[in-house]
Amino acid sequence: MIGRSATIAVTPSRGGFLVGFRVSPAARRTRVQGVYGDRIKVQVSAPPEDDRANAELTSTVAEWLGLPADCVNILSGHKSRDKVVAFSGIAETELRLRLQRMLEL
Repeated sequence: MIGRSATIAVTPSRGGFLVGFRVSPAARRTRVQGVYGDRIKVQVSAPPEDDRANAELTSTVAEWLGLPADCVNILSGHKSRDKVVAFSGIAETELRLRLQRMLEL
């Protein structure tokens, strides 16, 4: 079930935090759909071929959160719809606040 207000799992990791994403590639437009379980569901307009959907996910999420692009990286799930994204250069409370704002887009 997709909702807008739920608890997103933010897990501390070496040098940053991990957040789960559920990604739908090749969509009409790139947008946040809401919360899917404890993950953030995002549609990206890029196709999954040649890692284009992953690149669009990380660059767009970095832009939405106001972070440098190199602070947002896919840790696992490169070939899956379910991904774990690593965030660095931001405090946990600030990351949670920005993620909540992103869900309101």
